[in-house]
Amino acid sequence: MESGEAVRFKKGSLYTRAQIRAAFGGSPRAALVTRGGRVVCACLTRRRNPRAPEEIVIGGSGGAVRLARAFAASGAAVPVFVRARRGGWEYAGERRVRTLLEEPGALLALVAEGAPPDASLALLLEEAPGGLETVPDVLLSAAPPPMCATGNG
Repeated sequence: MESGEAVRFKKGSLYTRAQIRAAFGGSPRAALVTRGGRVVCACLTRRRNPRAPEEIVIGGSGGAVRLARAFAASGAAVPVFVRARRGGWEYAGERRVRTLLEEPGALLALVAEGAPPDASLALLLEEAPGGLETVPDVLLSAAPPPMCATGNG
């Protein structure tokens, strides 16, 4: 991909984490990617999120939980990418939080399916109204670096 080339994210297609970061900014490793304090996209692994892209599991406490609650309260729809087994990140469309789940029994069920044992809450997602198949073109300012292979990034 050449510098300055626009990319159109298409549902079901694979992208590198670098392409996603070039389009949306934020951390190269975060699951809930932020820019200016707002969630701008989600990059999920099935290791931490066994029901992705329908659910996001939030572990621990503190900043991640506060961010997840703020994202849920915002009602905003964001692009969601899920790490594919064959490499890359599959674009799963734009989704918003339908329900914030904190019920211990439901969280234990997620842990039984492979979510991390520190699961504090889960965000149940739904496709954004209108069901857009693509995210508008985003101009990439530089050729992306190699994809990160660890964690959610």
